[in-house]
Amino acid sequence: MGRIVAIGMSNTDLVVRAPRLPLPGETLPGSTFGTFAGGKGANQAVAAARSGATVWFGGAVGDDSYGQERLSDLQAAGVDVSLVQVRQGSVSGVALIIVAEDGENQIVTVAGANYEVDPDALVARLGDLEPDLVMMTWDLHPDASRRIAASVPAGMPLIVNTAPFHDSLNEIFPDDRLIVVANEIEAGQILGRKVSIDAALEAAREIHARGCRAAVITIGAAGAVCVDAAGSWEVKPPQVKVVDTTGAGDAFCGAFAAWISAGASLPEAVTAGVHAGSLATTRSGAQASLPHSREIEESLAALVG
Repeated sequence: MGRIVAIGMSNTDLVVRAPRLPLPGETLPGSTFGTFAGGKGANQAVAAARSGATVWFGGAVGDDSYGQERLSDLQAAGVDVSLVQVRQGSVSGVALIIVAEDGENQIVTVAGANYEVDPDALVARLGDLEPDLVMMTWDLHPDASRRIAASVPAGMPLIVNTAPFHDSLNEIFPDDRLIVVANEIEAGQILGRKVSIDAALEAAREIHARGCRAAVITIGAAGAVCVDAAGSWEVKPPQVKVVDTTGAGDAFCGAFAAWISAGASLPEAVTAGVHAGSLATTRSGAQASLPHSREIEESLAALVG
């Protein structure tokens, strides 16, 4: 696998399990509570590292216990944290997550130090590291995300996961470095209309036509669709028992980026991502659920067999 710089949020996930998701204003009794490493950027960095890539994570944490714990978790997963900025006097990001018995979830995040990233200092290091690609989420401050995306060196592939959606995402087109990864909701936000699962492939074609190297739309239990200059493809997922969907999209992005960095074709990388995302739904937690390369390879081999 190749060399990846992953940029985005690092959070501490505070997770409660409940029989179902609460209605507005409703109080429900929960069954369990746990504290997990999370944040979309950090999750994707770990997912890429577990998929076999050499990974640096770029973001920010506060000088509190949560921040130190998250840096330790990243290092334990094999991620280089030398790009992480530690903000004195700031709190690290947190996410409050409710997971229902059917695996669905609700999430509220507090950005904290994540919104204090210095984009210029971060991008200045890219030339020294010489990664094969940059992968970023859009969950840092929109101004920082915009500046980072614009400053990635010419010719270096830039994978942008459009979560969470912000209007500034529409400013990144056209860009021949750009590989867009969105779910069907975010694809609809980019295009300004609702995108159904059945219409996802056409939506991917429209996003690609806006001016990017490739467009990928993940569609949950239906898999993913993708489009580049060579064609378009639909990728179906393996059958698994869903326990918790938290982190499935991040597992997809990390494995997808790892395969792209190693020179895989778009459909090969999307297939690896779909299998990684499916495997992640079989376990609880965000980073805790992210599969290793051996598991992904075994799932892919079972598909061929």
